Amino acid sequence: MTSERGANTPETTGSGQDLATFGSRFVALFIDWIACTVLAIALSWLDLVTADPFGQALVRAVLFAAYCTALLAFGTQTLGMMLMRIACVSAEHGGPIGPLRSLVRAVLLSLVLPALTALAHPYQRGLHDLAAGSVMLKVPPRRS
Repeated sequence: MTSERGANTPETTGSGQDLATFGSRFVALFIDWIACTVLAIALSWLDLVTADPFGQALVRAVLFAAYCTALLAFGTQTLGMMLMRIACVSAEHGGPIGPLRSLVRAVLLSLVLPALTALAHPYQRGLHDLAAGSVMLKVPPRRS
């Protein structure tokens, strides 16, 4: 199975790649959310942010959105994506999605509901991917 528009990354020839599985996408999201949670807790211990539960939830959401925006604006992977060997690329040209589209994707992904819509899409693209013009692909193994 290949991507909707045959999106490619710099490592491919342009013939398309396999889509990332829903499971690998979920695990990557979980890893990224845990990383942001650990950072939020550390900031709370240092008294740099509020410790109340609502404030902590807001800090985590903002950190997650900033983290995803920063890493996907000029690259194609977050820490979780790197560990799961998947990448978020533009459906049009196969490169990074850019700052504005990565911000839109991160904010919508923070709401969780758009991610669940990926279950109904034939190419497993949630509302966050459709709005950002992105697609999640498996990263091909490196050749020695």
